Amino acid sequence: MISAEVMKARLQEGESVEFDLVFWKGTGRVVGAGDDKLSLQVRGKRADYTWARVRDTWLRLQQNHALTVDELGGGHDAVGLVSLFATFSAGEIEVVAVDGLLWLPRAAGRPVRPDPGSVQPPSWAPLQRKIDGD
Repeated sequence: MISAEVMKARLQEGESVEFDLVFWKGTGRVVGAGDDKLSLQVRGKRADYTWARVRDTWLRLQQNHALTVDELGGGHDAVGLVSLFATFSAGEIEVVAVDGLLWLPRAAGRPVRPDPGSVQPPSWAPLQRKIDGD
């Protein structure tokens, strides 16, 4: 699995990276990747992150073996970050788009998550339909 630093370097080299969104319909786009922050556009809304937040969230995924849009707040910024991670997964992360879930099926050890039974949330299909406007 790549590190957050490698992800940062790749994003700083590229001009504009477009990616499919997880949990929402549509695409997101990297609009800026500087030394201090990362900026994404998610369905017309801008989301800015410090590299420390990106690195800490990446580490959280590795430690907990899972990450959901909901646990990051459920907004466009959470969808953008989870979707970006899914783009950089290189086949090592299983994506359950309906639930907004990233999962590491081959992770070693026990997750740090306080409630290990909460890795697979219930289906978010009704909420997703509301968000997507279907």
